[in-house]
Amino acid sequence: MAGWEDLAQELDTWHDAGRTATFWWRDDDATRVTPALDRLLALGAETGTPVALAVIPRDINGDLRRCLAGQALASVLQHGWSHENHAPSDARQEEHGPHRPLEVMLDELAEGWRRIRDFEGGLPVLVAPWNRIDASLFAALPDIGLAAVSTLGPRDAAEPAPGVHRTNVHVDIIDWDGSRGFIGEHAVLDQFVRHLAARRRGEVDVDEPTGLMTHHLCHDEGCWSFIATVLSRTRSHPAVRWLDGREAFWP
Repeated sequence: MAGWEDLAQELDTWHDAGRTATFWWRDDDATRVTPALDRLLALGAETGTPVALAVIPRDINGDLRRCLAGQALASVLQHGWSHENHAPSDARQEEHGPHRPLEVMLDELAEGWRRIRDFEGGLPVLVAPWNRIDASLFAALPDIGLAAVSTLGPRDAAEPAPGVHRTNVHVDIIDWDGSRGFIGEHAVLDQFVRHLAARRRGEVDVDEPTGLMTHHLCHDEGCWSFIATVLSRTRSHPAVRWLDGREAFWP
């Protein structure tokens, strides 16, 4: 498992090669203003780091729109429609999978985009709940106003369908199969280092920024402490640039 010295060494290697290691930060499941969301936005502001909030459109509270107005470092992405599972009980959770008519799913997503586009900082980006989506939806997304998609793991293609860009996340700080809190410093740093090294060696798309995925409503103190530390350490490194939501999808 990697440690802070391994991350520093990897970033030094990028710097020595005259290259820039780009990062972006996506936080999922926002619907309303909470102390956890306030803490997340404050952390971004204190460190000068942009954060892209994946907002569940069906459940938006009006206070959220007012809270995010004027938040220059925050962008808003569309997190599905309701974040409800429609997969069979023996399959992995998925909202927009092959289990329902395409027209129904597109109608939901179109209504979701109508709600997201009114946000200051709203971007036409679909973040798939549970990071899963039926690829047959991609080609139809531009017809309903969406121009990008985000899931988890190195992307196969920057444009999976005409007019649809893809930028994923690669680092998950939550122990979903265990404590459902912080998965641990070494486990998270290992994800960072592995993706950065794979980019540098050309084993994955070098132009896809390394994506940090967080879930503010699930954070314990270990999560908050790690986020603050990794933002501080990376932002002070000369090889690193943190991208805002728009830059992450349309560099």
